[in-house]
Amino acid sequence: MTAPLLAVPCRTDEPALGSTLSHAQASWECAYPGEPLEVWVCLNGTAEGAAAVGDLERFARDVGRPLVRVDCDTCEEVPPPGDRPNVVALLTRRAGKAMAWNQLRARARAEVLLFVDADVAFAPETFGRLLSTLAAHPGAAIASPRTVCAPRPTAFERIMAAPYGVTFPNLSPQLYAARRLALPPAMPDDLIEPERWLELAVGAGRIVRAPGAEVAVRLPATLADFFRQRVRIEMGKVQIAHEYPGLAARGARQPGARAALGRLGAVDLGRLGAYLALRASARAVAEWRYRGGRLVGIWRQAASTKQWGRA
Repeated sequence: MTAPLLAVPCRTDEPALGSTLSHAQASWECAYPGEPLEVWVCLNGTAEGAAAVGDLERFARDVGRPLVRVDCDTCEEVPPPGDRPNVVALLTRRAGKAMAWNQLRARARAEVLLFVDADVAFAPETFGRLLSTLAAHPGAAIASPRTVCAPRPTAFERIMAAPYGVTFPNLSPQLYAARRLALPPAMPDDLIEPERWLELAVGAGRIVRAPGAEVAVRLPATLADFFRQRVRIEMGKVQIAHEYPGLAARGARQPGARAALGRLGAVDLGRLGAYLALRASARAVAEWRYRGGRLVGIWRQAASTKQWGRA
């Protein structure tokens, strides 16, 4: 069996890639001491002077391995590695996470892929827990952690954090280990929420939760950033409901009000109510924009969700 490969779909304007790669290297060393990690990053968008390009170059220097650049737009092939795996930059001027995922899925050679978003944090034991869980379930396609949050100490982010007090069975869109050949060969390039489509296409029965594995996301710190992020998420759900209606039945059963009442205290229940009202507003905006074909601007960066170095 080939060693797992780290696969990172990453916009070229992503400011947190360096931090995420540091977490990945630490987690790999915890799971495979002394073994080199093979890292492939699909940098999508205009690359000249982009933050993520510089972060990837620094990472390659830090681990002492060459950075191999592959132009996906001209159909270049990834060269075979030497004695130690390379750090690979798959470059495309087309932007989009689903398209980047497709490039990684199609070109990778490893049997198991660790997909990770470029703006998350996780503990050193995370990769080991994901990989051991996947190995223990030979019929599973994907092992997923639980998504948690890292809120700043503000009243607004306490509202944003309220839903994370309830455990949801969904696939984490930010980090998961997958058997490459058990994944769909490709996903539609125009998906707004690719991992939700992936979860439904694979089916809840073939996705397992890795005990104790967590991936942390940064929450939006402002109302504007909340709507930038949430309208896109809700529009992704609307897109799947309209364009792929047969997939909905393949999802996991979601916890209801009783789960929230059992897990949250009175204060957090109030915060959850405020959050749900904001989410309903974002859903209404998403449906209006989707029906009108107003997709321009849905990929605007929610900058505060990238600020890991600030309290």
